[in-house]
Amino acid sequence: MNLKRCFSLLIMTCALLTTSTFGAPKVVYGEDNRVESQEFSDQRFVDASASVAGMVWSKNLTPSKFNSEEFDFKQLPMRLYYNVCKEEPFSEQVTLPTCTAFLVGPDLLLTAGHCVNDETQCKENTWIFDYVKGTKTIKKENTYACKKIIDRKLVTSSKSVKDYALIQLDRPVEEREPLKMRISGRVKSKTPLVVIGHPVGLPMKIADGAKVSGINLSDFLHPFRAFKKSKNYFITNTDTYMGNSGSPVFNDKTGLVEGILIQGKKDFYYTDKDCLRSIHYSEKSKDSDEKVFKILKVENLQSEIKKSYQRSNR
Repeated sequence: MNLKRCFSLLIMTCALLTTSTFGAPKVVYGEDNRVESQEFSDQRFVDASASVAGMVWSKNLTPSKFNSEEFDFKQLPMRLYYNVCKEEPFSEQVTLPTCTAFLVGPDLLLTAGHCVNDETQCKENTWIFDYVKGTKTIKKENTYACKKIIDRKLVTSSKSVKDYALIQLDRPVEEREPLKMRISGRVKSKTPLVVIGHPVGLPMKIADGAKVSGINLSDFLHPFRAFKKSKNYFITNTDTYMGNSGSPVFNDKTGLVEGILIQGKKDFYYTDKDCLRSIHYSEKSKDSDEKVFKILKVENLQSEIKKSYQRSNR
């Protein structure tokens, strides 16, 4: 294993063990509700998953020797890549994406701001669709390059939280519909939620069973600080991990996107076998700490979506 690879794995392992900071790993609450995207019980979200993409370092995709229209990638299972225990769910599945995004316009992706630092990094990565269970190669028609970052915000302070990036792709995405989203109003406490993405870089998963958390004791004690900090996001208990950053979070009742998954709790611990297992928290509001940036707080989003359609119709 070369030095660069060793360093990369060290950084990824540290990220998995990081406590709750921006871009931190997410976690499992109660039972693990993640299922394969093709096997989810609600067809609305199976259809929506076609418009969800994963961010992959372009150097990890190599032209196939057997098919000029496909890319190959290393078939390294999560068990080996991240040193998770073999008993961990999906431990034998291959990890590939490092973040998630979703289509909001014909050539427009929305993701978390901490996923893409600048134009250089954006153009070093490829966005792929249809990375699902059983995928052995990536079709070139399902890969898109970053043309430019239209807008990016990454702010975390006691007064404000913003974490999103709007990316223009190198061409319009064909045969996939941009996701529908909330355009007014607000999401209410206890609203049931569904999230779609690539936890720990795994093939796409859909997880339900989460809800918007209500007010907790800390909010009562510090109401002004809670209001200032949470006006751009809401808290939930989605079963999500590193790699889910940028995932669309849906209202289970309406099917509309409510926001972008941006942050969460520490999700792994080392066992006495010197391998990683998921931490399971209770599903009570006081333990919930997955942050979702509100879709309505993405600046000029509707204007940029309109421009995206105009570009695609030229």
